Amino acid sequence: MQNFFQKLFKVNSSETNQAQREALVDLCILGMYSDPLVSLAEQDFLNDEFIQLQWKSGISFDLYLQGTIAKVRSINNDSLKIKELIQDIDRRLGSDEFKQKAVHELEQLIATDGVVKIEEEFLTQVKTVMGLL
Repeated sequence: MQNFFQKLFKVNSSETNQAQREALVDLCILGMYSDPLVSLAEQDFLNDEFIQLQWKSGISFDLYLQGTIAKVRSINNDSLKIKELIQDIDRRLGSDEFKQKAVHELEQLIATDGVVKIEEEFLTQVKTVMGLL
């Protein structure tokens, strides 16, 4: 999964910070769980992408990822909490340029198993909250 984020950070790695990296991980995991099916294609996509992530945190990437998955799964059916998490992610992503990149990566991720109506609605919600519509 780390390579996925490494590609995104590689171009401007000096311009990203750990909070942005964590927000992007949160966004992609939230996107992966936006529909009731977590497909092998989505898991493979993230696994392939996380390999080279420049993770600079006091906790390991795997531990952060486990915590994020648990958090996302616990709020999966609560639309208010999902919106609050998207708002938090929006704040941590920072610039509109980086938000655009993050949403582009999210679009690629959710398209790996064929975009369904639930995922389209989630993507619209993300873009609305981030002011990208």
